[in-house]
Amino acid sequence: MTTQPQVGSDWARRVPGFPEHDFCFRVTGVFTVGEVTYIETKDLENGGLRRGRLEHIFEFAEPVGDT
Repeated sequence: MTTQPQVGSDWARRVPGFPEHDFCFRVTGVFTVGEVTYIETKDLENGGLRRGRLEHIFEFAEPVGDT
């Protein structure tokens, strides 16, 4: 990914062959520590919060909705 996702954008992560890792989320924050970029997300189904490396979360993510 060459650009960072926008805060407030909605995404669906679908991991081929591993549906237990699939979820829809909204980006709530993007920040960098050293050379690593992290994102904070909110699960659209249950409201759960997550934080992870940008490249890991977005490896199988696609934008959804109008945002």
